[in-house]
Amino acid sequence: MTTKNTHPLEVGYLVMGLIFLGLAGIWALREAQVVELEEMSWLLPLSLIAAGVVGLVAAAAKNGARRRSTGEQSEPSPEEWTYDDERNL
Repeated sequence: MTTKNTHPLEVGYLVMGLIFLGLAGIWALREAQVVELEEMSWLLPLSLIAAGVVGLVAAAAKNGARRRSTGEQSEPSPEEWTYDDERNL
């Protein structure tokens, strides 16, 4: 039997790391003169939005994995509702 030794996903650290990489990438592109100063006005917001989207996806995946591992079930849909005739008189 093998044991999984993995660290739990820290979404905040992931997002901050992606923001840092985005800023470093923008700086590197500017220093290499690949992008002009005017083009940087959309690169920074784009990198922030991308980091946020990755963070949301990671948080949703982490929440889903936690529900599966604990056996927690979501609320039943209205089609799955059952009524006990004896209690609902």
